[in-house]
Amino acid sequence: MARTRKNALPKYLECNPHNQTYYYKNPAMPRNANLGKVAQQAVRLASQLNARYRIQCEQEAARIETSVSLGSVRFSEVIKAFVEKYISDYSLKSNTARLLHQRCRRLTDALGNIQIPMVDTQMLREAISTGSQFEQSKLKTLLLRFFRYAKSTGMYPSHLGNPVDDLFVDPLPHKRRQRMTLQQFEAIYSVAPQWLRWLMTLAFHLALRRVDLVSLRFDDVVGDRIVSAIRKTDSEAREMEATSVDFPIHPDVRNVLTEARRSSLRVGRCPFIVHREPDRRTGRAAEALEGHRLEHPAQVLPDYASKAFFRARDLARDRTRLFEGMSVRQMPTLHEIRALSSHLYSIAGYEVAAVQELMAHTDPDMTRAYQKGHARKVLRVEMMLPYRVPQQPDNAVRETTPVYRVTVSLLRQEKFPENSLSENGLAA
Repeated sequence: MARTRKNALPKYLECNPHNQTYYYKNPAMPRNANLGKVAQQAVRLASQLNARYRIQCEQEAARIETSVSLGSVRFSEVIKAFVEKYISDYSLKSNTARLLHQRCRRLTDALGNIQIPMVDTQMLREAISTGSQFEQSKLKTLLLRFFRYAKSTGMYPSHLGNPVDDLFVDPLPHKRRQRMTLQQFEAIYSVAPQWLRWLMTLAFHLALRRVDLVSLRFDDVVGDRIVSAIRKTDSEAREMEATSVDFPIHPDVRNVLTEARRSSLRVGRCPFIVHREPDRRTGRAAEALEGHRLEHPAQVLPDYASKAFFRARDLARDRTRLFEGMSVRQMPTLHEIRALSSHLYSIAGYEVAAVQELMAHTDPDMTRAYQKGHARKVLRVEMMLPYRVPQQPDNAVRETTPVYRVTVSLLRQEKFPENSLSENGLAA
């Protein structure tokens, strides 16, 4: 039986005799908490705090007990196996798998030797807080899936809540990159090399992603249409019924195909529509061909396309005044052509649902986000009041301050009421 305190106060609650104030402090608190001078209120708050502290102690004991009974399963061992299983189950692309391995190493460095049941929300926050806001969000998603897997396999106590549910991540910064205008597109297009003009033309009319643009092949041209596969790695995209988009061939696109076919013969029958004639054969390109990252020496990879676009954009910035006042972070990127295309389809009269299918978005709000920021919306109003403002003649005198006039007139011979203005001197 617990020993009764002499002052009959709950545990960890004390009253300061000098100022008659109640203070509370349990071993988990860094300093005393002032609960005021009202005894009844202080006792009630102290009882609630004791109950919470007791629950925390019980959960900590459960974590320790579970970690011992599970044979000391460490975080590093389980998350590595989970990441490999996740990559295999969802058949993730090599770039996505590489990013997951990087995040796995970051978490392992911070939490590797800790047993799974001992990991709490505070530990997770310390592990992810050193990354950027975007990286924190990605790490939280990975951890949320991992702890669901750990609970379902019995490696994390089922009676404890998921520690990621209360994990705080810093909010994403405001997007600084500005939308690309049609004039800016034309300026960049005018200084771009021929193969980059092909890429920009296809992006302008087809609104495809960078990886889809450089992956377009001559075999994708079927009659008077182009069929492009959707290359998305997120889980929502895998559930889409459509796996490709079938485009009609615009006259501009037809010109690109004609020029690209002639160029393909000169560089050794490159199967990709967007290609370039390499200046020289480098060791890096040879390694990429041997490692099957390149299929043809003239093939253009996504990163190279972005770098070439940056060079053309900077050249257009130096020759025109269309980019004045824009910092490096505000300058439009290659991906902004996709947003410009979405906006142009919108003002051409196509509904959001149609543009959403064109862009292979799983959510119409994402399509609307691409269409925002290009121009100020003008609301056309067709309402008129049935009233008119009273008109005055042009020679009318408009007075802004009241003017008082005193008119002198002959007064009649009659008696005025007492205390009237006339008796006070106006008749004199």
